[in-house]
Amino acid sequence: MEAADSLPSVSQLYLFLGKCFSYPTQEFYQLTQDEGTGEQVRTMVEALPFAVKFKGISTPSLPHEDFESEYISAFDIAFGPSHPCPLHESDHRDDVSSTEITEELLRFYEHFQIKLSDKERDYPDHLVVELEFVAYLAKKEADAGKRGNDPAPYRRAQVDFLERHLDKWVPKLDEKIQKRMKQPFYQGASSFLREFLSNHLSYLRKNVTYPAGTAKS
Repeated sequence: MEAADSLPSVSQLYLFLGKCFSYPTQEFYQLTQDEGTGEQVRTMVEALPFAVKFKGISTPSLPHEDFESEYISAFDIAFGPSHPCPLHESDHRDDVSSTEITEELLRFYEHFQIKLSDKERDYPDHLVVELEFVAYLAKKEADAGKRGNDPAPYRRAQVDFLERHLDKWVPKLDEKIQKRMKQPFYQGASSFLREFLSNHLSYLRKNVTYPAGTAKS
C-alpha cells in the first residue's frame, strides 16, 4: 500500500494539466515563463506512487497575445469542425453518440455531487472538466486514506472514469496535437498528459479492489 502522502501529487498534476489546456490567462502565462514552475512539476512527478517519464514542458515560444491566438485557433469550439485539435471528447469518438457521452458524464458528476460551472466552456466532455473531475476523485482518495477511511470507492471510480472516457480519447487528441500544432508547449503538455494518464490507469488497475461477490462491470 502506498503512503497517502504521495497521492496529493496525482490530484495536483491533473489540475496542472487542466490549466495547461484552459484558456491561457496572463497569470498562467507568467507561470510558464518561470523556471521554478518546471521544477515544481518535476517534484510532483517524483512524488507520484507510480513511475512517469517527465521530459519537461517547453515555455511558450510566443508573446502572450499570440499564444492566446494559437490556443483559440487550435482548440476553441467556436471554430467548429475547422479547429484542428478540439478539446471535447465527443469530437474524437465515433463509437458512441455525443448525447450518450454527455449523459454518462453527467451521471458521474451528479453521483459525486459535482455541479459544473455556468461558464460557456464547461461542457461536460471538455478535457479540462474531465481532468478536474479525476483530480477531485484522486484528492478524495488521498483524504480518505489519511482519515483511516476506505479509499477503494474513489479508486474504483477513477478506474471506471478513465477507462470509459479519458483513456478512450486523450491518445487521439495527442496524435492530432503532435501532427497539427507547432507550439512546443502544447506538444510537451499533451505528451506528458498521455503518459501520465496511461501510467496512472495501469497503477490503479493493479491496486483497485472490489467488494466480495461483485465483479467489475
